[in-house]
Amino acid sequence: MSTDTKLRAIAFVWHGKLEDFNTSLAWSPDGGQLAAASVSGQVAIYDATQGRAIHLFEQAHADGCDALAWRPDGNALATAGRDGTWKLWDTTDGKILAGHEAGAMWAEHLAWSAQPIGDQGNLLALGAGNQVTLWTGKGEPFGAAIKLTKTVAEVAWIIGGTTLSVGTSLGVSLRDPLTGTEERLFPSRDPILNMAFSPSGKWLMTGNQDCSVHVWNTDNGAEMHMRGFAAKVRQLAWHRASRWLATGGGPTISVWDCSGRGPEGRTPLLLEWHADQISALHYQPEGDWLASGARDGSIAIWSPTQRQNQISRAKIGSGVTRVAWSPDGKLLAATGEAGEVQVLAVE
Repeated sequence: MSTDTKLRAIAFVWHGKLEDFNTSLAWSPDGGQLAAASVSGQVAIYDATQGRAIHLFEQAHADGCDALAWRPDGNALATAGRDGTWKLWDTTDGKILAGHEAGAMWAEHLAWSAQPIGDQGNLLALGAGNQVTLWTGKGEPFGAAIKLTKTVAEVAWIIGGTTLSVGTSLGVSLRDPLTGTEERLFPSRDPILNMAFSPSGKWLMTGNQDCSVHVWNTDNGAEMHMRGFAAKVRQLAWHRASRWLATGGGPTISVWDCSGRGPEGRTPLLLEWHADQISALHYQPEGDWLASGARDGSIAIWSPTQRQNQISRAKIGSGVTRVAWSPDGKLLAATGEAGEVQVLAVE
């Protein structure tokens, strides 16, 4: 626990505002722009330096926007919403490059491959209902839909950004994106809510319906369990070196040491300051600081493994829904339940 006199000053660089609860937040790959979406269907793209809204799509999706994903070249933004569609927007002129039915009422999950897939370039994975579809960088369909027996909980690209990972309540399936064939399955006895692979690919973590975290060593398939969280663990954040994993699941943040044999049986580092439940976590992409947000609007920045573990703190006007460091780790964006879009910097 830190004292106020030792904390670094934090500056509010700029702020924006959407109409309603902010559902998604994403920095452009070069950090020059910031996109935010709301449950009202608004999507805004801001100049990350000045906070000017470059584009404001008043109703990008009629019944709310649930997901954002920047194309890796930064020149287009994919959005998906509760109207059962997904769209690809030109981030220069704000025009729609493509728009398609998602195949289910709610389209909630988007992820671009970090690397080209075969000769197809970067592919977009879209999770909607109980299926995943793939799309080219131009917004054209690629291959057949991947059908699952349960609703998709999350999609991600792993192993150098070329293997598709799909999470459902039954576990995590690794797929060949060119054929859709399942290459490996990590089954779960407890329904999963989310998943996070370590940057090294060695560890797979899932937050589960029974207030637990499951861990798989992907090298040998060994499964571990951490239980006893106060709430469902909806926040998982990996340190860039793949050693430390931060988890929510209540007002206290647990930071697990995943070196060597892994975290099972180890006592986590506990970061205690928030009075309300943790709602957002994110490690710096190019640093060691961890940002956290809670439902009471409080924000903290931590250096978990240091004796003086809290670096700074701030507060926004409503409950925090997302926090995200810029690609260079110099700016922190946070969004709120009342539509706030805030960008902060630690001095």
